[in-house]
Amino acid sequence: MSKLLRVLIILSFFVSTTILISRGFRSSKIPNGSKFDCANCHVNPNGGGARNAFGQAVESRVSPGGFEDFWDENLASLDSDGDGFTNGQELQDPSGSWRTGQSNPGDISLVTNPGDPNSKPDPTSVEETILPAKYELHNNYPNPFNPSTRISFTIPRNEFVLLKIYNIKGQAIKTLVNGNYPAGSYQFEWNGKDDNNVDVAAGVYIYSISAGHFNKSARMILLK
Repeated sequence: MSKLLRVLIILSFFVSTTILISRGFRSSKIPNGSKFDCANCHVNPNGGGARNAFGQAVESRVSPGGFEDFWDENLASLDSDGDGFTNGQELQDPSGSWRTGQSNPGDISLVTNPGDPNSKPDPTSVEETILPAKYELHNNYPNPFNPSTRISFTIPRNEFVLLKIYNIKGQAIKTLVNGNYPAGSYQFEWNGKDDNNVDVAAGVYIYSISAGHFNKSARMILLK
């Protein structure tokens, strides 16, 4: 057997093993993820290749090949595939309270694929939720803060939301939110780092939201 052939066999084994490992750990970090396995995140149900909209949302929350937990109330509240139902509603965890290692929530027979717009729940199986009546950008908490603070907002309808942090000179240093969100309440944490993951200096910062015709800004103080 030639040296080149041996190398190709080893590489093929490595790639296959990587795909299988990826399939196991990513689907296990989604509530009821075993029902659709790799199809939750990939266009190809066998895994690998292009990611669907839900898979792209997951990818943006983890490092390459990382084992981080990514399921939370924010991912649950998104309607990644645009079928009118949130990821949480499709996966039987509308509040996003499930955590890795816990028993699967709800009824797995009612689970649909959050990355496939043609896979959606029967409306009668989805609990009615009370939606906010107006746009709001709440005061961050804590403020002043060190090293992190939480910023929350509510929107009464589906909107493209942009939430950014600026320094006192008006320069954008961090994008916290950049995407479509259905009506609901959301909370995001800022850890005092910029978009390059570098710690910023102590001082006054401005967080600003744009959602449809709603625009609002507020100040916060980072201590060191």
